[in-house]
Amino acid sequence: KFVPFLGCLPPRALRVRPLPMAVSKVLLTTPLLLGHNEAYLPPIQSLPHASQVLAGPALMCFVLGLQMLKKQLTNSHKSELYQHIWKFISKAEARDKVGRIVQYFCRFLQGFLGHMASDFWLQPWKPVIAEVQTTLAWARRTHRWGKELPHIPGLGQAIQAGDILEASQRAVLITFLIQDHIYWLLKVGILKFQNYTPIQWHRRNLRFITFSHVLNFALCVREISRIREKQKDPKTDNEAIKKADAAVYDQMRMMLRYVLTFIQMLHVSQVKKMDDWYIGLMGMMSAYIDASKQW
Repeated sequence: KFVPFLGCLPPRALRVRPLPMAVSKVLLTTPLLLGHNEAYLPPIQSLPHASQVLAGPALMCFVLGLQMLKKQLTNSHKSELYQHIWKFISKAEARDKVGRIVQYFCRFLQGFLGHMASDFWLQPWKPVIAEVQTTLAWARRTHRWGKELPHIPGLGQAIQAGDILEASQRAVLITFLIQDHIYWLLKVGILKFQNYTPIQWHRRNLRFITFSHVLNFALCVREISRIREKQKDPKTDNEAIKKADAAVYDQMRMMLRYVLTFIQMLHVSQVKKMDDWYIGLMGMMSAYIDASKQW
């Protein structure tokens, strides 16, 4: 009795479709498994297309092969190196300093390419290098929100103790961080200043962090002086002397770091224009000093 009804339907409606495909077209906007460029198994258009699709699985197989080789050599899947690297990059400060190393490496490359011929093989990559540098700078700036919070109690303690040098350093640093957040708000358009463009505000703010590096250098000098004074005590044992020497070494490393960052900020703020290639190297060195403390 249904034959007359079926005869009224167009031939297309009488085609029997596989159930999964029919369900997917009803439930999904784009195919999940097949038939779409964004599906798990897209229709391959060319050899480069195939290599792009297989890049992720191929690298997964490669690291799996390394892991199985490690198991054969050490009889264990556990990796102390992997765990240490993971602990390192799990720290926000460590990720920030690694990003800073790459950011200033890009600055070095841009400065280096500025001295190379126009047909140098790396010149076509200069816009990409600049984009990486800018992207990393803004990612780091976004993650600086709240970074001033640990310094606020220290500022109060320094003022209460009458430590003018410590209080000045923390006050200038907190001011820089707050104004850095304002720069972020200016850049995304949430705030509008009549007298400053975002980049003008940023360059003005860099003068604050430049001064903060000077104060930090002075704090290191004072700390070394205090440590050396304690070492003069005849009651100091050898173990305490070794710890004091290690502390002095750490302070001297930080003094070098502050000298490097002071020069960098002079250039980036355009107080004194220099060359990106050696400013980039200085940035990588100072960022390495910071990152090594997290390792």
